[in-house]
Amino acid sequence: MIVTEKKAPGQKMIKRMSLRTKWILTSVLSFSIIGLGLSFFVFSWNRLQIGFDKATWGFMILLSLAVFYLGLAFYGDAIMYRTEIRSRKIWKQKQKELKKKRFVNKGTDKLNIHKSPQK
Repeated sequence: MIVTEKKAPGQKMIKRMSLRTKWILTSVLSFSIIGLGLSFFVFSWNRLQIGFDKATWGFMILLSLAVFYLGLAFYGDAIMYRTEIRSRKIWKQKQKELKKKRFVNKGTDKLNIHKSPQK
């Protein structure tokens, strides 16, 4: 019996989403994660001022930086989705302009047909 690998249900759902939905979800998620990382940083700085030991403070700073950079990574994904949306929009506009030019050229080509001067 051959076992085929099946994708997780979440992967199927993400694949079916539109780029706009992916962009909105990743941007909102990234901003919330960045805010969480910054709040961890403020919390750890407060603990340093209160007088907690340096090891606890250092661990909390590292945790806050990791969460903050995770949010930046998600923000980078959101930027990539947005640029793909823009590039597709530009591509569609260029294709529409080319179709208009082809249509106009076809009409003028029919008008500019000359008989050969050899006859």
